[in-house]
Amino acid sequence: MSEIMTIVDAAGAPDSAGTTPAAGLVLHKFVKNDSWRGALTADAAGGNLPNTGSPWIHSKEVLVSPGDRRTGASSVQIIKGISERGYFLFPISDDV
Repeated sequence: MSEIMTIVDAAGAPDSAGTTPAAGLVLHKFVKNDSWRGALTADAAGGNLPNTGSPWIHSKEVLVSPGDRRTGASSVQIIKGISERGYFLFPISDDV
């Protein structure tokens, strides 16, 4: 696991709503306004994303857990991409 990843501990203290957060990796979703590409990264500013084409636009935070069922890439593939490159690219139609 690299230092750019943030783990949310399921055994942690309850949040302000009184619920315990699910365990997983908190990532930031970015999209491009004029492209089919989206990206997930642990960098909230998106500074490590490929710098070609239009600027990246922050969309939202995403919690990726190993047991997630997703359309497109699996959580394992996403986490592997984050570990290897620091980001994971995907088609925007596979809204994560």
